[in-house]
Amino acid sequence: MKTIQKNTKNTPPAFDFEKLASALRREIEEYGSLLSMIYEQQSCLMQTLMDETTKIESQLTANQLATADRSAMVGQLAEELHREKISLKDLPSVVPNELQYLFQALVDEVVMLRSRIKDKTQFLQKLLEQVQNTNTSIINHVFPKGIFNDEAA
Repeated sequence: MKTIQKNTKNTPPAFDFEKLASALRREIEEYGSLLSMIYEQQSCLMQTLMDETTKIESQLTANQLATADRSAMVGQLAEELHREKISLKDLPSVVPNELQYLFQALVDEVVMLRSRIKDKTQFLQKLLEQVQNTNTSIINHVFPKGIFNDEAA
């Protein structure tokens, strides 16, 4: 491509249009690479997220059933003991003495697992926020205010 030196009112007489075309080509290559990476990220996130979300939803159903079973049995125990209700934390104190250590260990494990689930869920929320912030950063980089609109280059 030869440097076009057509003199018009809007362009300088010796402007190097080859360099401008090269800069635009390089920009196209870089945006194409970024778009490709975004597609890869999307594909990875979507497939993994969908697979794991399906597994988690299935497990949530199993957890709800297990919790409902335990709650029903604790409700029956409370009824037999003529108590309105028994909390999970108080459960070891109402079982026979020889079973208290077992029930304390079981309750502690349930409480610990629930706490870890809460921590991991909050961590995942932070990761999703980080992905969202990265996406916002990409949009702000690609479309900064006043640039890449129809009026400005």
